[in-house]
Amino acid sequence: MRVDVLLICYNQSRFIQKALESIFFQRVNACVRIIVADDGSTDDTLGSIRAMAQSSPFEMIFLPEVGNQGISKNYQRAFEACESDYIAILEGDDYWCSPYHLKQHIEFLDEHRECSMSMNQFLWEDDKRGVFSRFKWGYPCSPYYVSVEEQIVKGNQLGNLSACVLRTSCVKKLSATLFDMPLADWMLGVMLAQQGFLAILETPTSVYRTNSRSVWASKTKDEQLGIMLSKADEYDAFQDGKYHDYWQGFKRNLLNEGIPSRRGWLPPFILSLMRGFVPPAIKQMLKRHGQ
Repeated sequence: MRVDVLLICYNQSRFIQKALESIFFQRVNACVRIIVADDGSTDDTLGSIRAMAQSSPFEMIFLPEVGNQGISKNYQRAFEACESDYIAILEGDDYWCSPYHLKQHIEFLDEHRECSMSMNQFLWEDDKRGVFSRFKWGYPCSPYYVSVEEQIVKGNQLGNLSACVLRTSCVKKLSATLFDMPLADWMLGVMLAQQGFLAILETPTSVYRTNSRSVWASKTKDEQLGIMLSKADEYDAFQDGKYHDYWQGFKRNLLNEGIPSRRGWLPPFILSLMRGFVPPAIKQMLKRHGQ
């Protein structure tokens, strides 16, 4: 087996050493290449990677330095550089916490050709509080197979791309126009789920660092709701209405029922909807989306 590890990074010099070390200590019976896709970092991210490359047990390939392309185009060029059987993703502020992260995914995908990708459950590290917790998915069995309907109607089931290993043959079939939109794991999962199931593995072998200063985390709940509704319409249009009923089902769930959080709580704005009180800002969203 051959696997390309995509190290996706941008201004993550504080975290990149731990990310790269977590690749170096992988124990896997496969040919591994590390493809570094730096999106024009202005800090010392790339310099740190080059310094550590000297001690890498695996071949390392650096994509050309072309300045800041944005996350979608950076992923697109990274995927285009892949030639192996599988693609493992590690974003520069996350890391793998088991030396058998790659091994469990490769062995699973090699035995389950009906799956276009696999994702492990993961640990959560809060960069503000410095604490760990396990993401409570609540799936009834392991592995759990996510269909394209579930990936849409239930909302994104992937959670974190650093926990994902993709079948390269499926990635190569993705439309280039997908990368004209801001890339999100939600839509990537939807597109891959059309080629095979998304498998969720139980053993947590990666750590997702949440960034309290990220663009998403800095938004209010109402703003996040508006973005999710808008994205649903955008993705529905991108697919020419092929899964229109599924996207409408997602919007109904989000607006009328609330999607239960994987951590066991409902956001306040969803609770308010369920209690019959609709804030003015959300009333406007309902009108815009025909609800």
